[in-house]
Formats: sequence, C-alpha cells, structure tokens
Amino acid sequence: MKVWAIIRREYIEKVRTKGFVLSTLLIPMLMSLMFIIPMLVDDMGGNDVRTVGVFDPSGEFVYQMRDVLELLKKDNYILVETDADEGLTKGITDGAFDVAVSISPDYIESKKLKFYSGTVSSMVNMETLGPVMSRILSVQRQSNAGVSDSLQTYLLARPVWEHVSVNETGETSSANEESTFGIAITLIMILYMMILMYGQHTMMGVIEEKSSRIVEVVLSSVSSTQLMIGKIAGIGLAGLTQFSIWSLVLVWGSKSGVEISGFTLDGSFLTPTILASFLVFFVLGFLLFATLYAGVGAMCNTPQEAQQFAIPLMLCNVIPMMLLSLVIMEPNSSIAIILSLIPLFSPVLMFIRICMETPPLWQIGASWILMLASIWLALKTAGKLFRVGILMHGAAPSWKTLVKVLRQSD
Repeated sequence: MKVWAIIRREYIEKVRTKGFVLSTLLIPMLMSLMFIIPMLVDDMGGNDVRTVGVFDPSGEFVYQMRDVLELLKKDNYILVETDADEGLTKGITDGAFDVAVSISPDYIESKKLKFYSGTVSSMVNMETLGPVMSRILSVQRQSNAGVSDSLQTYLLARPVWEHVSVNETGETSSANEESTFGIAITLIMILYMMILMYGQHTMMGVIEEKSSRIVEVVLSSVSSTQLMIGKIAGIGLAGLTQFSIWSLVLVWGSKSGVEISGFTLDGSFLTPTILASFLVFFVLGFLLFATLYAGVGAMCNTPQEAQQFAIPLMLCNVIPMMLLSLVIMEPNSSIAIILSLIPLFSPVLMFIRICMETPPLWQIGASWILMLASIWLALKTAGKLFRVGILMHGAAPSWKTLVKVLRQSD
C-alpha cells in the first residue's frame, strides 16, 4: 500500500502540472508539423519557376525537351537557349540560370551531357532533367530504327502502381504505403521522445527530492527501493496517460479520413498488434531508461552535474534513431537483427521492424527477455546507488564509494 501511495503521489503531481498539459497538446502538433510542413512546401515550392540554360548545337533537342516536360507536367521549368558553353557558366554565375545543360551534337550516339549547377542543392533538378533526356534518347533511337509513332507510344507508356499488402496468412488488401510509413515514423518519434523525456523526468525528480529533503521523511516509512519503484511507476503511468490521449486522437483522425496535402491517415495500420507492441516497448523501454536515469539522479546533487552523467544514456537513445534508415531498408538483415536485440536499442529498432515487416516471434520474444533481464540488472544497480546517494546532501558520492557499494551483495 505504501508503494501505491508513492505511485499515486508521483502520478497526480505529474499530470497536474502545466508542463504536462502543454506537452500533451503541443507535442502532437509539433510532430505533425514535421510531416505537414515538408508536404506543404513541396506542394507550394514544387511549382517554383526554374530557369534552365540549354546549349544545343544541333538545335533539335531543346524542342523535344519542352515537349517531354509538358508531357510530364513540369510546366515550372523554363528552357533558355545559349550559343556556347560559356553562356551557361556565365548564366549560372550571374544567377540567370538555376541549372544548365550542354547537349553533345552526337548525343544519340555518344549519350554525352554536361550538367552545370551553382550549388549542390541544385542537383535535385537532375531528378527531373535526367528522365527527360533519357526519354528523348529512347524516342530518337527508336525513330532512327524505324519504329512507328504508335508503337513508340505503346513502348514508352508509364506504369500505374497499386500497392497490395499481404499478411501472414496470404490474404491481400490495398494499402497506402505513404500513410503507413508516416504513421510508423510518427509512432517511433513518440516512443523516442517519451522514453527520453520521462527518463529525464525521473532523474530530475530524484534530484529535486534530495534538494528539498522530502526524501528523509518518506524513507522513514518506506525503503529506498520501494521509493525508487514508486517514483518510476508513477511517472511511467503519466507517460501512458499521454500516449492514450495521443492514440485516441490518432485513431479518431484516421477514422475521420483526415487528409493533408494528399496524405491520408490510414487507420487500418493501427492494428491491435501494432498498438500492443508499442505499449510493451514503451513500458519496457521506459523502465530500463528510467531506472538508469534514477541511478544517475541518486549520484548527483544538481541538474548540471546530472546532465553530464546522463550524456551516455542520451546517446543510447539517439543512436537507434540514427540507425533507423539502415533497419528500414533491410529489416531482416543480420545487422538489423543484431541491433534490434540490443536492449537499449530494442524499443526503437525492434518496433520499427514490426511496423515494416513483422519479424519472427522468437526475435520479438528474445528482445523482450533481454530487456527484462537488463531492467532487473539495472534495478539492482540503481537500487544500490539509490541507497548510497539518496541521503547524501551537498556532495556526490566518490568513485571509491560507488565501486564499494556496487560490489556489495544485496
């Protein structure tokens, strides 16, 4: 009952704060902007006029370029002819051209082109101009080979893709890949931010209690281990409350067919398996990091000192985010399997594997077992640090004291 009283106190104190209310409202909005703003910019900025200088000695390809750009609905590209390569470089330096292309007179045989750009970011225009020139090359070669116009149209037809999702039983269904990927990344960002944020809340809570000396009164009725468990559980429940609110909003948005800049929330992705996996990885990830953060807080007396000790823990939370693209590209590769089984990386990397392509159950189970073992080890270690550090006021325990405490049996 005493532990439950501590949990209740920590939970109520956390959810009643203005910071909890503001973060509950603002974090989803800010995370949404991470996806919405690039889409809106792409829609608005994707039609910005881009001037392309073209040197075409043959005088025939520039007209074909205009036709292909019109076919591809790239009306924002304006082609300006020059008399020499020097005109292209001068146009780039003067700012008259965004990019420039020099076409070899024997382009159909040699396939040689020169692409001029003033900045590295201008290279993105090659994503448009490259296919344009490839299409011209293909059309011209087919014409030279005597292929009729109707046959050329048939051969150069563009594919129409439909994404079909296949589940484990072989059943198929239509899927919105962009929506699925967007929601998966959103869940990963929520998982990452909540573990990092609430882990640090645990550390700061320990330091605040040490500073206010409230802990001495509390420890007169409960053990240090019970206090640590109660604090971690109470803060964790506050995190689950936020997640529940965000999940309801996400489900409501998907059921309501919310669409922004062509992106539609696909509620079918939020299956019970995905939601249950998120819940498990949040709980295990939070318990692991919060326990370690609590140990750090027990060793320190000021937030500044604690931040230095917490840097390795923060890196352990950031590194899997940096490895995310590697796992997304090859979710079942050996390196992805090994990385996702590392307890400190599992909450992010194993969960994204479940979202992308569900791994074998033994791998998911192994990650849970390894995380539970790590939590047990972290609790033992943090409990010892908690006992020696929680009552030390004014000075942090020395390295000699820490080593001595860690070597003691329970």
